[in-house]
Amino acid sequence: MRENVHKDVYRFAYDEASSELRKILKSFEQLCAQKNRVEKLMEVLKPELGMPEQANSDNHVKRTTHLPYCTVVTRLTVL
Repeated sequence: MRENVHKDVYRFAYDEASSELRKILKSFEQLCAQKNRVEKLMEVLKPELGMPEQANSDNHVKRTTHLPYCTVVTRLTVL
């Protein structure tokens, strides 16, 4: 009987962790979609703002994620 109690506790913890991870993944996917929309908007607005069409990629750092088709790009600015 004691073994069943432990299995129930582990099952509950697993279910809670799985649920939380699904919520995090959903939020992350929404953020990726929002990032893509902002990037597309910036591409459209570049001519209006007088920004060059192709930004210099030397000042960008790319990091891959565990999700396919999702790369985080950070722009470095020297002050």
